[in-house]
Amino acid sequence: MAHSILSLWLLVAWLGFHACNKEAPSQENGLMPVTLGAPSILFNNSQFAFSLYREVMVRNPGRNVLFSPLSLSVPLTLLAVQAKPEARYQILQVLGFSTAEIPKTRELMRYGKLLNSTLPHPGECSVTMGSVLFMDRNRKPVLKFVAAAQKLYHTRVFLVNLGNSQIARNQMNYAIRKQTGGKVRTLLQEPKDPSVLILANYIFFKGKWEHRFDPRFTEMRPFSLSKELTIQVPMMQRAGWFQLQHFYHLHSHILQLPYSCNIMAVFILPDVGKVRECEEALVEEDFNTWVRPIGLSRRRLYFPKFTLSGNVLLEQLKFLPESLYIFSHQSGLSGISLENWPIKITQAVHKVELTVEEDGVEDTASEFQFLPKQLLPTLHFNRPFLLLMVERNSHNLLFMGKVMDPTAKS
Repeated sequence: MAHSILSLWLLVAWLGFHACNKEAPSQENGLMPVTLGAPSILFNNSQFAFSLYREVMVRNPGRNVLFSPLSLSVPLTLLAVQAKPEARYQILQVLGFSTAEIPKTRELMRYGKLLNSTLPHPGECSVTMGSVLFMDRNRKPVLKFVAAAQKLYHTRVFLVNLGNSQIARNQMNYAIRKQTGGKVRTLLQEPKDPSVLILANYIFFKGKWEHRFDPRFTEMRPFSLSKELTIQVPMMQRAGWFQLQHFYHLHSHILQLPYSCNIMAVFILPDVGKVRECEEALVEEDFNTWVRPIGLSRRRLYFPKFTLSGNVLLEQLKFLPESLYIFSHQSGLSGISLENWPIKITQAVHKVELTVEEDGVEDTASEFQFLPKQLLPTLHFNRPFLLLMVERNSHNLLFMGKVMDPTAKS
């Protein structure tokens, strides 16, 4: 009897609170939707990202997908600036640079400064990003290029014995282990022969949320891989206000979660059985649809804790060779070595890792946390979903991917 009276009292209290608080909290409570800055008119990589997503998705059916368009853009821009004028214009346009900003002359410093302004601020987010350009030791690199690559484009140039595949593999693996602090231990199984230039790009990200998830509430809960198969995953939970909206024509819920640095995470949960339709909408819809400010909704959120990795071999993708020319002598890459004849990239590897866990800056104390679960609408990310991570000021995409299995390591 006492239990029934207590439940009734809680229900009445909740209904009263709900009726008196129909609007979202005021800015004084620090819970206004986080707004992004104006999109950059000088560089916007959304079309490059969506085109790359189509290619990676087709090559990895039913598997996790993850890559960093912004990280990839850095060394590709460095190489584009070394290309002949026609190829340079084409490559920079595909990467997302405004055509009005593409000069006829090579300007390493100009593009390097522009890209650096869009990268994550160190602050509260842990990000390790860089590139390595492996050059055959018989080539003589241009020292000015080597210095600019390292200073402006986070790219180191290493001379290796590309004429001997076994020695080259050992030298490259040693270099990439040292550059990534052991995160990447093996770069390529077998370098292509003959090779002159091999590119490796990497990024590892583990941010801190503006509002943390309390680890005490993380628990194992079901995640549906398919209609027939369900697994148990560590599921974080938080009750409170969220930037959340369901779009019927996009077949999905859109959840925006801000990091404490200049990154906004956008998680897209397709309606049951609508993953393909949601993906089609993602690449066809105006990009601003996914990143525009969304109103606040009360929810109890269940979200998986995971570490996702990706490995993309760029030379295997149909989209990149046709549009970027870096794998062809048509690019006319010069200014990298002292030899007069043009060179090309034979292989390009992109390594990425994203960690999503409870860490955050502010505590998540909420008047909703200890309410009976049946009194607060829930949102369960308990099936495959898509993700975007956007730089708030420029709207450029740091990450794009699809989580099919949060427990899969690669």
